[in-house]
Order: sequence, then C-alpha cells, then structure tokens
Amino acid sequence: MDEDDEKSTDTVLKIVICGDGTSGKTSLCLRLTQSTFSIHYAQTVGFEFYTKRLLLPDKTSVLLQVWDIGGQSIASPMLQKYIIGANGAIVVYDVTNSSSFESLNEWLSVIEKAASLSNQKIHFSLVGNKTDMEQRRTVHIEQHIKFAEQYKMSSHYVSAKTGDGVMLMFRQIAADILGKKLTKTDIEADIAVIEAPLAVPDEAQRLQHVRDQSKYTSVCSVM
Repeated sequence: MDEDDEKSTDTVLKIVICGDGTSGKTSLCLRLTQSTFSIHYAQTVGFEFYTKRLLLPDKTSVLLQVWDIGGQSIASPMLQKYIIGANGAIVVYDVTNSSSFESLNEWLSVIEKAASLSNQKIHFSLVGNKTDMEQRRTVHIEQHIKFAEQYKMSSHYVSAKTGDGVMLMFRQIAADILGKKLTKTDIEADIAVIEAPLAVPDEAQRLQHVRDQSKYTSVCSVM
C-alpha cells in the first residue's frame, strides 16, 4: 500500500529541520518526499515546506509537515516564528565538517527559546548526515553521542545521497513524538539496500556499533 494514497484521518506533525547551509537539510527533505538526490541545489532562503505521509503501528496515519529552515535564518528574527507550533526539531550536521557540528549549540539555543516563549514541548533529534563519506569524517562518533545525551536528543546517522537511514529516521521521530514503538518489520522495511561506502575500517565498525546500540535506533518556498 502506498502511504501517500492512504485515506484515513491523518495526525499532523510539524517538524522543523535546522542546521548550517551545507549540512544537507534540503537533500534530506528531497530524499524523504521524492526519493531523489542532486549535487546541484540552491541554498534555502527563509524556509521551504515539504509534506510526507507515513504509516505507523496501529494503522496510525501521520502527515509530516517538514519545514526546511535556511542556514542563514539563524540570524533572522523570523526564525522563532518558523518554529512556533513545531512538534519536533531536527538539527543536522555534516559528519565531514566540524564547524557544522560546532554551530549546533546556537541552533538549539534559538529553538529552545522559541519553544519556551510559546510554552510548547518539542522532541529534539540529532542527525549526522553524509555517512557515505565516512572516510572523510571529522566529527567523531563519541562527540555525537555525548551531544545527544547532554541535550536528551534522539540520535541518528543518515546519508541523503544514498538514502541510507533517511526514511527510518523520519518514521522513528514521528513514532517517538506519538509514543509509538516501531516493530522489527517496520524498521527492516525502511532499511535501504545501498552500495557499501568506502570507509576507514575502525570508524565504520564503530558507526555500525552505534547504530546497533542506539535507543532511537511536495514543496512551497517562503522568503
């Protein structure tokens, strides 16, 4: 059954996805909604809006409204307005770019401030993107784990380029927000079959270990 053709009443979840401009936020959104990837893209200004329907256990139909926040928006007074009403916030960094990881504290600060002003509870997720370039990793797995634990975030590794982990990440986040538990069948259905990326053996093995051990293991433009 095509999830996008499901006719049951949807539970609508607003998800904001934030991070530096080169972290791959838009690529993740396009992978989720269109199953595509391109090395050519225009940097998001303001935000772009995507939707995707998912099915969760108990036949729960969820309509994800994903707000792709432009990297330059962190300095914009509009950012807090974009975040109002969000059920979840995904902060994304590029595993090959340390500066994209270091900026996450600032993003979290802005999101938390907006959430407190509107008295809303937001589910936070930390996402390391571009795992297909594992051999160029500069952000160590231990840093990722420590950050996620410090801020009580769910933890995910993905590759927008190959699709590895992307659908499962969004489905897991939706399930976490709604208090649903994904079954083994749900998880296996979202595991993409991809070519193995070139990786430094020790780091690749540790990445797989983190995945195994982890607890949380269509478009409008607005300027």
